[in-house]
Amino acid sequence: MKKLISGRIVCIDEENRIISLRVSNRISFFYLQRSMVNKIGKYLSILRFIQFIVEDDSRVYKGRKVFNIDYVVKIMEIRYRKNIIYYDVMNIKRGTKDLINSLNTKMFLDLEMSMHPYKQDKNFTQEIIQVGYHLVDDNNTLIEEYSEIIRPTIHKKLTKRTLKFLEITQENVDNGLNYQDFYVHFKQVVEKYTPAIIVWGRNDFLALRESYKINKVPSLKRKTRYINLLKMHKNYFNLKNDLGLFNALKLYSKPNGQQMHNALEDAVATCEIFQGFKRVLNNEISIDLNGYR
Repeated sequence: MKKLISGRIVCIDEENRIISLRVSNRISFFYLQRSMVNKIGKYLSILRFIQFIVEDDSRVYKGRKVFNIDYVVKIMEIRYRKNIIYYDVMNIKRGTKDLINSLNTKMFLDLEMSMHPYKQDKNFTQEIIQVGYHLVDDNNTLIEEYSEIIRPTIHKKLTKRTLKFLEITQENVDNGLNYQDFYVHFKQVVEKYTPAIIVWGRNDFLALRESYKINKVPSLKRKTRYINLLKMHKNYFNLKNDLGLFNALKLYSKPNGQQMHNALEDAVATCEIFQGFKRVLNNEISIDLNGYR
């Protein structure tokens, strides 16, 4: 069972990530996960009002009986004239809905990277070796699909681990597109359509940022706007852990077979997830996330 707890913060133990509140005329202790502290820690202050959901069962932690906070609903400072709201999960949800509904041209992007050898090599640099995107207009009509294998610049021979994971051959890579040609194409598409670039997780836009440095080309940082659909799912549904792309796809459809780790296929899957998520935001469908909380 889960229950709603509300009250003013009495004490904050930053080292152990514990806050205390007076609940039913007694002091109770509540534990926050590190990821939660990273998200709302800056808003925590003694005497501020906080509201959160907890698991009903307690446990002993650092000699105290604590309840695990599932997620925080609201943090605010109560004032005579007007309360100051520092964090409100409902505002976040409304903002997410407004943002998703406002997007016009969208590029669903996925990248596959070269992988470290089985024996870790400190000198190894991961590079983009496959790019796939699915570009649609504001009516979700397909504008363009792109699927290319990219020749790495530094480590031209792929590791056995990479070849096995992606199920490609060294010959595929040797015959792949030069990074500079990919860069020119990507830059032209971004400048022509100015799409919102939808990715699943942080890895893809971090990889692109690094690829500019590796290949000594001008950064496209100011020309690109990335939206992390994984992070949106975590925040909207109050998930503690990352949700895998294929598991997310299962929430909205019934995919055939297993994830193939093909950049274009994963980009299309990201598009399907986006469409399903948008329908959830607009109360057109509901999904069951109990297995992922």
